[in-house]
This record gives sequence, C-alpha cells and structure tokens, in this order.
Amino acid sequence: MEEYASARLLELVQRGLAAENIHVVAPVSGGALLPLAAKRAFLAVVVRDHGLLPLMRVGTTLSTAASDPAIAALLSANGPHDLFERWRRLERFTHSRHRVVIRQRGARHIVAEHAGPPGEPPDAAEDALVLGVLTALLSLCGARDVTVTAGGGAPVTVFSDGAFTAPPPGPGSGRWRFAWSRTEPRPRGRAADSGRDEVTRTRRLLAADPAHRWTLGELAAELGVPVRTLQRRLAGAGGFSGLLGTVRAETAAGLLMDGEHSVGVIGFACGYADQPHFTRHFKLRTAMTPAVYRSVFGQQSPGAPDVPGHVPGHESTDSRIP
Repeated sequence: MEEYASARLLELVQRGLAAENIHVVAPVSGGALLPLAAKRAFLAVVVRDHGLLPLMRVGTTLSTAASDPAIAALLSANGPHDLFERWRRLERFTHSRHRVVIRQRGARHIVAEHAGPPGEPPDAAEDALVLGVLTALLSLCGARDVTVTAGGGAPVTVFSDGAFTAPPPGPGSGRWRFAWSRTEPRPRGRAADSGRDEVTRTRRLLAADPAHRWTLGELAAELGVPVRTLQRRLAGAGGFSGLLGTVRAETAAGLLMDGEHSVGVIGFACGYADQPHFTRHFKLRTAMTPAVYRSVFGQQSPGAPDVPGHVPGHESTDSRIP
C-alpha cells in the first residue's frame, strides 16, 4: 500500500523556509495528502542545499497558521503534558507512520522518541522537522526557558536560549529530552463570562477549545459555581456529556461544510478520541457519517478528500501521515 504525507505540513515547511529567504516549491497534490516519497524527496533537497537548521526553525511560523483547526487545537494546550497528549491523539487520528513515544515524564521534563515501524526509523530531516514543531509549540503553550537535548548515550543541546543548534550527524537524532523551568497557564479567554446563564456560558467554554478533555469539575471551577449546581442547570440541555457531544458535533459540522480540512484533522480538532469515535458520535447526532455529511452539505473543496479515491461514507483514514 502506498503511504501518504500531509500536504498541509509541507505548506507549513514552505512558509517557514520562505521566512528565512529560502524559496522552494513544495510538491502539490491537489488534496490533503501526497505520496510519502514526494515529501521525503522534498525534505532531502532542503537538507542537501541548506542543512537541518531551517527545518528545525519551521515551527516558529506556527502562530501564523492558527486558522488550521489542528494547529489551533495544539496551540490551545494548557502546558507541555497536555500538548504531548494532544500530539499523540493527532497521530492516532492520522494513522501517522511515525509516532512520538513518551519514554519518561517529570514535572518539568519529558523524554520522547520519534519512532517508526520496525526497521524503518524516521530520517534526520523528519526528526528535525518534528523536533522543531514540538519545541515551538512548547513555548507557545506556556513553557518557559525551554531546553532540548538530542541523542542517545551522549546527548547534545539542540535548543537553548531561544535558538536551535543542528545536531551532529549519526544515530539518535530522534531521541529527545525537553525541559523547562516553569509553566505559565494560558488563559482560556474567559469566553463564557458574558453569558446570561450557565448553559450559555458552558457552551462558549466548550466551543472555545473542543479538543480539551473537559470534565464537569473543571467546567464548574471555570464558571465559579458548585459542581452539583452546574450539573442541575445543564440537565435540561442533555447534561454535561450531552452538551459536550452537541458542541463537538456542531463544530465538526461547520468545519465539514467549509470543505477545506480533512475529516481526520476535523475529528482531532473537535476532541474525539479517534476516527471510529468521531464517526459513531457524529452519526448519532446527524444520522450521517462525517464524510456523507460533507458530501451533502459541504462546499466540495478539492482538498476535502482524506485519501485519493475516497468514497463518501467510507471512513478509512489509513493515510499514515508522518
């Protein structure tokens, strides 16, 4: 089976390189995906002509891409540990060929490995790109004084004081230790403060970050009301779980009608655990799978299909996006 990569990822790479006056043209697929071999060939040319550092710095342009629902969901993470959980869920949604595996967690550090299928590890360019994106996201999500080391037995510092250093050639480019001195929680914008009642305020909070793993207790704390009081007042709207499901489905429906983003990205951005979870719960509320809903109500953007030859109603996302 041919494997595919994210066309949007390469658009981000092209934008990031352009910010450094490196003008390259990423391969174009006409959809959300392109062949993995094309992505690897493109990154290989970049590394040959410019080295690894420009790829590591691509993540610095992420804040300009917040209109993308997947990036917006990552940028909404409340600290490093929440960020890595969201990243891993995104990998599940996209059936990523490469995964970031958490090897160790601490209050102020995470040890991770960028791993691939047995005998097929990511190459140095792929490691550099993912490392740069994760490092940038850490700072954007509230981590301060971030440092990153890479390598196995004798790790070297590849990020410190806001600057990257290219790792030396050799194995271990996908083994990383992220550390930070403190975390500054990002405010949620208090989107719910102006509502007239708890149901309205709850809907606004949920819609502001549907990718978050909300709990009733957390919502009550955000709203400043006792848990039992909030539970009673949400009962008429289907309760906490019912309202959360409704908000996620409404957000997903809007993105599906827009037609610009893949079904997998939309499912991740709306807080579903994986593709079957998205399909099952969306269908409960709309009587249609996400793909059928898009085919009926969407704008039929040329980038809408998840995989070449996708048939509406068949929810396979075996796109293996690295």
